Amino acid sequence: MPLRPIRAAFFYPEVPVFDTRAAAGWTNLLVSTPALGKALAQTLGQNSVALMRGHGNVVVAPNVRTVVYRAIYTEANAKLLLQAKMLGGPITYLAPEEAALMDKEQVRHRPGHGSDRTWEMWKQEALARTGKLR
Repeated sequence: MPLRPIRAAFFYPEVPVFDTRAAAGWTNLLVSTPALGKALAQTLGQNSVALMRGHGNVVVAPNVRTVVYRAIYTEANAKLLLQAKMLGGPITYLAPEEAALMDKEQVRHRPGHGSDRTWEMWKQEALARTGKLR
Protein backbone atom coordinates (compact mmCIF):
# COMPACT_ATOMS: atom_id res chain seq x y z
CA MET A 1 0.00 0.00 0.00
CA PRO A 2 1.41 3.44 -0.82
CA LEU A 3 2.57 5.55 2.09
CA ARG A 4 0.45 8.67 1.78
CA PRO A 5 0.55 11.79 3.94
CA ILE A 6 -1.80 12.15 6.87
CA ARG A 7 0.57 14.49 8.72
CA ALA A 8 3.89 14.31 6.81
CA ALA A 9 3.70 17.04 4.16
CA PHE A 10 7.18 16.19 2.87
CA PHE A 11 5.84 12.92 1.39
CA TYR A 12 4.93 14.78 -1.79
CA PRO A 13 5.37 14.22 -4.65
CA GLU A 14 5.49 10.52 -3.65
CA VAL A 15 7.12 7.93 -1.41
CA PRO A 16 8.68 5.40 -3.81
CA VAL A 17 9.65 1.86 -2.79
CA PHE A 18 13.20 0.57 -3.26
CA ASP A 19 13.67 -3.17 -3.65
CA THR A 20 17.21 -4.52 -3.90
CA ARG A 21 15.91 -7.38 -6.08
CA ALA A 22 14.97 -4.94 -8.82
CA ALA A 23 18.53 -3.59 -8.89
CA ALA A 24 20.64 -6.64 -8.15
CA GLY A 25 18.59 -9.82 -7.96
CA TRP A 26 18.80 -11.86 -4.76
CA THR A 27 20.69 -9.95 -2.08
CA ASN A 28 20.97 -9.81 1.69
CA LEU A 29 18.78 -6.62 1.50
CA LEU A 30 21.73 -4.40 2.45
CA VAL A 31 22.73 -1.45 0.31
CA SER A 32 26.36 -2.48 0.39
CA THR A 33 27.69 -1.74 -3.09
CA PRO A 34 28.04 1.43 -5.12
CA ALA A 35 25.60 0.00 -7.67
CA LEU A 36 22.92 -0.53 -5.02
CA GLY A 37 23.60 2.92 -3.59
CA LYS A 38 23.13 4.44 -7.03
CA ALA A 39 19.92 2.45 -7.55
CA LEU A 40 18.58 3.65 -4.19
CA ALA A 41 19.44 7.25 -5.06
CA GLN A 42 17.69 6.90 -8.41
CA THR A 43 14.59 5.49 -6.70
CA LEU A 44 14.63 8.34 -4.19
CA GLY A 45 15.01 10.90 -6.97
CA GLN A 46 13.71 14.31 -5.87
CA ASN A 47 11.62 12.83 -3.06
CA SER A 48 12.37 13.26 0.64
CA VAL A 49 11.57 9.67 1.64
CA ALA A 50 11.75 6.23 0.08
CA LEU A 51 10.62 2.98 1.62
CA MET A 52 13.14 0.16 1.57
CA ARG A 53 11.69 -3.33 1.33
CA GLY A 54 12.73 -5.27 4.40
CA HIS A 55 14.29 -2.26 6.14
CA GLY A 56 12.04 0.72 6.71
CA ASN A 57 12.91 3.98 5.05
CA VAL A 58 15.61 6.33 3.91
CA VAL A 59 15.16 10.06 4.46
CA VAL A 60 17.02 13.04 3.04
CA ALA A 61 17.01 16.73 3.93
CA PRO A 62 19.33 19.73 3.78
CA ASN A 63 20.38 19.45 7.46
CA VAL A 64 20.48 17.04 10.39
CA ARG A 65 17.55 18.62 12.26
CA THR A 66 15.27 18.23 9.27
CA VAL A 67 16.44 14.67 8.58
CA VAL A 68 15.65 13.70 12.18
CA TYR A 69 12.30 15.48 11.99
CA ARG A 70 11.39 13.72 8.75
CA ALA A 71 12.56 10.32 9.96
CA ILE A 72 10.47 10.51 13.11
CA TYR A 73 7.42 11.91 11.33
CA THR A 74 7.69 9.25 8.61
CA GLU A 75 7.34 6.58 11.28
CA ALA A 76 4.54 8.51 13.01
CA ASN A 77 2.65 8.95 9.73
CA ALA A 78 3.01 5.23 8.94
CA LYS A 79 1.55 4.35 12.35
CA LEU A 80 -1.34 6.79 11.89
CA LEU A 81 -2.05 5.36 8.45
CA LEU A 82 -2.04 1.79 9.79
CA GLN A 83 -4.38 2.74 12.65
CA ALA A 84 -6.74 4.56 10.30
CA LYS A 85 -6.82 1.58 7.93
CA MET A 86 -7.54 -0.77 10.82
CA LEU A 87 -10.45 1.42 11.92
CA GLY A 88 -11.85 1.10 8.41
CA GLY A 89 -13.10 4.64 8.05
CA PRO A 90 -12.47 7.05 5.25
CA ILE A 91 -9.03 8.63 5.39
CA THR A 92 -8.57 12.24 4.43
CA TYR A 93 -5.00 12.61 3.24
CA LEU A 94 -3.20 15.91 3.02
CA ALA A 95 -3.86 17.59 -0.29
CA PRO A 96 -0.79 18.68 -2.27
CA GLU A 97 -1.81 22.30 -1.64
CA GLU A 98 -1.94 21.74 2.14
CA ALA A 99 1.40 19.99 2.03
CA ALA A 100 2.94 22.90 0.12
CA LEU A 101 1.70 25.36 2.75
CA MET A 102 3.03 23.15 5.55
CA ASP A 103 6.43 22.80 3.86
CA LYS A 104 6.60 26.55 3.30
CA GLU A 105 6.05 27.11 7.02
CA GLN A 106 8.66 24.49 7.86
CA VAL A 107 11.27 26.14 5.64
CA ARG A 108 10.84 29.51 7.35
CA HIS A 109 12.62 28.08 10.43
CA ARG A 110 11.07 30.51 12.84
CA PRO A 111 12.57 29.92 16.29
CA GLY A 112 10.23 27.82 18.41
CA HIS A 113 8.29 26.40 15.45
CA GLY A 114 8.35 23.34 13.22
CA SER A 115 11.43 21.16 13.22
CA ASP A 116 13.31 23.57 15.51
CA ARG A 117 10.67 23.15 18.22
CA THR A 118 10.53 19.38 17.87
CA TRP A 119 14.34 19.14 17.73
CA GLU A 120 14.61 20.97 21.05
CA MET A 121 11.90 18.78 22.58
CA TRP A 122 13.58 15.56 21.40
CA LYS A 123 16.97 16.82 22.54
CA GLN A 124 15.62 17.54 26.03
CA GLU A 125 13.99 14.09 26.17
CA ALA A 126 17.23 12.40 25.09
CA LEU A 127 19.28 14.33 27.65
CA ALA A 128 16.78 13.51 30.38
CA ARG A 129 17.01 9.79 29.53
CA THR A 130 20.78 9.82 29.70
CA GLY A 131 20.78 11.67 33.02
CA LYS A 132 22.58 14.68 31.53
CA LEU A 133 19.61 16.95 32.19
CA ARG A 134 18.57 17.69 35.73
